[in-house]
Amino acid sequence: MSDVVFERLNGAQTMGEFDQIQEVYVAAFPDYSLADHRMRTERQAASPGFETVTARVDGVLVGFAYGLPLSARSTWWEGLEPAAGEDFVAETGSRTFAVIDLAVLPAHRGRGLGRRLMAELLGGRSEERATLATNPNKRALQEMYERWGWRKAGRVPGGEGETQPVFDLYVIDLR
Repeated sequence: MSDVVFERLNGAQTMGEFDQIQEVYVAAFPDYSLADHRMRTERQAASPGFETVTARVDGVLVGFAYGLPLSARSTWWEGLEPAAGEDFVAETGSRTFAVIDLAVLPAHRGRGLGRRLMAELLGGRSEERATLATNPNKRALQEMYERWGWRKAGRVPGGEGETQPVFDLYVIDLR
């Protein structure tokens, strides 16, 4: 495999490359709605602190990861089971970075690219921790995150229009 080139993008730059991002997204998540993905990403990309890291091989987008800090009004932890104390779920707008999507083209998986994308995205972040949501039925994916040092915080209900009825939330310390 040729050298991978990583690039950081802000929200506006992400939307400028969104057609390419969606090509990778549909290959990585074939059962998910592209319309929902576009709607969510447009909203998130307009939020302060939104950031994307892309991975290209020979100029072709082969993977991406993006996320944003949870706002002080975030409902991310709402309905968390097992319940956690206020000291865990309280958000300030600068405490927790939420990884929203990590996607790698199937032909480029198994080579450490996902882990490198995650490290690029989270490296240098000022937040004290990061979180992500997973499909509880994707145990192999959860085991991958656990190997990378993430720990399960619990399960939350999915909201209206979400891709899953429930999500397992994971956290990792950044500092």
